[in-house]
Amino acid sequence: MKKLFLSLCLLSVVAIYGYSQSLSLSNIHGAIVANSTIIQAGTPDSVELTTYLYVKNNGSKTIDVLCKKSQLRMLDSAEVSLCWAGGCYQSGTNISPNAATMAAGQTITDFVGHYQQVSFNHFMVGESVVRWVFYDRGNVNDSVSVTIKYTTYPLGIAESNSRQSTLSNIYPNPASIEAGCSYTLPSGSQGSILIRDMLGATVLTQVLPATTGKTVINTGNLNDGIYFCSLLVDGKISQTKKLIVKH
Repeated sequence: MKKLFLSLCLLSVVAIYGYSQSLSLSNIHGAIVANSTIIQAGTPDSVELTTYLYVKNNGSKTIDVLCKKSQLRMLDSAEVSLCWAGGCYQSGTNISPNAATMAAGQTITDFVGHYQQVSFNHFMVGESVVRWVFYDRGNVNDSVSVTIKYTTYPLGIAESNSRQSTLSNIYPNPASIEAGCSYTLPSGSQGSILIRDMLGATVLTQVLPATTGKTVINTGNLNDGIYFCSLLVDGKISQTKKLIVKH
């Protein structure tokens, strides 16, 4: 009987260890509850919705972490692609070819998910649902996920009058030396322009001096490539436009 009890205890410990969760997620707003669902909202005139996630290894050993994309529900002609472990991949890639080696306690901030409408110059009205999963390549049960609802609905009239922010298309695009865009912020809010590269790294930030106007982005010091220009309202991403730099 004692041997049976010890065996059951050992099996319990093995089970707990095998299903332990060493990974956690956060973003610019703070910690994300494991396996929860959050909404990332846009409007039909948005060009792209960009998801930035920070992944932390809370365990005591180094692990190799892969990223998996599960498209649970997608609008017609919508597609989503991922950047992880030093590479960005086409929409047909559901699992990152490369794993990010994460030491104990390390946080990696280079994940980017790109949600786009490929057949139109604007988004269709509706909602797509995508689950992002990060897991240890050596133990697939050691994972964490977040489900993103990418919603693109017009603002209501009342909300439009008091809270709407706008970001125009960037011109010229492609840009060589500089590019400009117009913006509008809700009354009493603070705004800035955030430029990120394909890996999600911030390359330029500009504070907007007024609630409406035009700002000029200096692209002369940026390398050739694709960037994402986001309008931040009170620290939160409102809209994102694609910027191409070509010297």
